[in-house]
Amino acid sequence: MKIAPKNRVQRALVAGAAALALLGSAGCSAISEQATTFSYAASDGIVADIGPIDLRNLMILAADAESQGRVLGTAANTSDSPVQLSLTVGGSNASVTVPANGQIRFEQDENETTLSSPGGIPGSIVDVTVQVNSDSEVVGVPVLDGTLPEYAEFVPGGTPAQTTAPTESASPEATETASH
Repeated sequence: MKIAPKNRVQRALVAGAAALALLGSAGCSAISEQATTFSYAASDGIVADIGPIDLRNLMILAADAESQGRVLGTAANTSDSPVQLSLTVGGSNASVTVPANGQIRFEQDENETTLSSPGGIPGSIVDVTVQVNSDSEVVGVPVLDGTLPEYAEFVPGGTPAQTTAPTESASPEATETASH
């Protein structure tokens, strides 16, 4: 026994239902933008483009708000001439020259760049004025400490855990109970 629509109205209804089912199975992607088309910071630092300089994964590492802060991340120069890059936060300033069509990776020892103050406590976002030649922009940059092991070696002066390692000693109570 074959069931088939008998008139044009039924055929139109069946075709409409099939079209709605097809749209429903396509999900939200038919009306939403693709997440992969957005640029974002995939790590703990920020992404910013100021003039010919592309900053990637920019962050400041410090043990606390009163200690020195070390800049981490990459500054890439997209122009055909060297560019002066200056970072200012809370009255502290650091400056580097990024080579033409080159980059500076602040993690490398030869590019170590420190600020006299990180501008805030670890865990905060501080306003950093980034100046590239005559272009200037204020960006929010995270301040991190050495809690994450991948950053511990970059904290100026070491992390508190590195500078004051606790020593293990037996308490009198533990010795007393162990001897009974």
